Amino acid sequence: MQRYFLDDKSLKNDKIAVIQGADHHHITRVMRMKLGDKLQVVIASTPYLAAITAISDLQVEVEVLERMQDGSEAGIALTLLQGLPKGEKIDLIIRQAAEIGVAEIIVFQAARSVAKIAGDKRESKLLRWRKIAKEAAELAHRTVIPEVKFADSLKAAFSLMDSEALKLVPYELQNGGLPALKEVLHRVAVPSSAAFVIGPEGGFAEEEVHLMEAAGGRLLTLGKRILRTETAGLVVASLLLYEWDQMGVN
Repeated sequence: MQRYFLDDKSLKNDKIAVIQGADHHHITRVMRMKLGDKLQVVIASTPYLAAITAISDLQVEVEVLERMQDGSEAGIALTLLQGLPKGEKIDLIIRQAAEIGVAEIIVFQAARSVAKIAGDKRESKLLRWRKIAKEAAELAHRTVIPEVKFADSLKAAFSLMDSEALKLVPYELQNGGLPALKEVLHRVAVPSSAAFVIGPEGGFAEEEVHLMEAAGGRLLTLGKRILRTETAGLVVASLLLYEWDQMGVN
């Protein structure tokens, strides 16, 4: 069943909500829903079952029927700090992170990022990325849309995240001796929030590694196989949620 996120402005009263814009298009043109069809709406992080009561060229009106039980959000807030990759890889990274359960995604201009985003293009990029995160969260039946932010550097990215979070740094250019992710997790108590930093295609610059260590980042290895930047974040998020029993499996 389709799920849509609504804000307070969508509410006409306690029982009636109005859906417009891209979601209206999706309901009427893509899903071709009709009067009486059921869907799910999320209001203030709470999911509800709803039914379509009116359809016009500009909006869909739905009646909220009942509150739904939900346990889709992880009890640990995960933040992905992702070095800006080339091309449209970032779209896939954001989509996957939003689906798996990441709470916050901070894309940063890494020292070795080949791609650059001009200042006048950043707002449009953020709008696109947030749209991708919203659609992915709806598909995954989440109750929260991950926040998506952009930072000019790794240092700036660190200033945007929870300073108390457990900071994990998979580092591919190590000379051996770094602990595995599982080993690091077994050394610490389960945190309320955790952040993991993924470099772009060229990896981290030496000064970035020093910055992360100085900020309390724990360098670690994901094993002998080198993962692509668009793969590493999903792997780390999945392992963290599994190890901390946050995959939502009963």
